[in-house]
Amino acid sequence: MGNNAAMDAGLGFYIFFFALTIIIATVVYALMTGTIKPKKKDESESSMNSALMRTVKKFAGLKGFEVLGKTTLSFGGEEFTFDAILLGFFGTIAIKANYAGGEVYGSYKDENWCTVDASGKKTYFKSPVTELNGSMRFFKDLYAAEKAKCGMADSFIVFAGKKTKVFADKRCEVYTMDNLYEKLTGEKYAKDNGADINAMKAALAKYTVK
Repeated sequence: MGNNAAMDAGLGFYIFFFALTIIIATVVYALMTGTIKPKKKDESESSMNSALMRTVKKFAGLKGFEVLGKTTLSFGGEEFTFDAILLGFFGTIAIKANYAGGEVYGSYKDENWCTVDASGKKTYFKSPVTELNGSMRFFKDLYAAEKAKCGMADSFIVFAGKKTKVFADKRCEVYTMDNLYEKLTGEKYAKDNGADINAMKAALAKYTVK
C-alpha cells in the first residue's frame, strides 16, 4: 500500500511537471511569434522631460549656449514656469513641455484642445498656447530692468511624447520631439543679435523662484 502511494505521488509530480513544461513552452512561443506581446510601460513625464533636455542640450553644445532646466520666474507681478530655457547670442528661447499623448487637435482660437488615444477616447484640456501669453514681453521687461543685452525672446510649446502627433494651425507655436531639433537649428536662432549670455543668466537667476 505504501508503494502504491509513493507511485501515485511520483506520477502526480510527473503530470504536474509535464503540464508546467507545456505551459511555459506555449508562453515562450507566443512571445516569440508576437501572439502575446509584453505590455509596454507608458512614458513617464520624467523620461519625456529628459528626452526634451537632451535635444536642447545637443543644440546648445554645438554653439556654446547656456541651458537652464525647469525654472519658475516671477517679475512685475507675473509668474511663468518653463521646462527649459536656452540662452544664446540670438537671445532667449523658453520652452514649455506638454505631456499629452496620442493625437492632439487644436487651433489658435480654441480655448480647449483635445487628445485622442488609440481607442478613440477624447480628453479635453486648456489650450497650451494660452499658457505662453505675454511671456515674450515678460522676458524683455525683465532684462530691461536689469540692463541686460537680450536680443530676441521666443517661447513655444513642445509635446514631449515620442509618439505624440499634433494637428494644429501654423499660428500655434507648438512642436513635437520629431521637429524640435529642426526648429532649433533654423536660421532664426543662427543670427547674432548681440545678446549677453552671462548677463541674461544673472538676470534670470535674480527672479527665479526658489
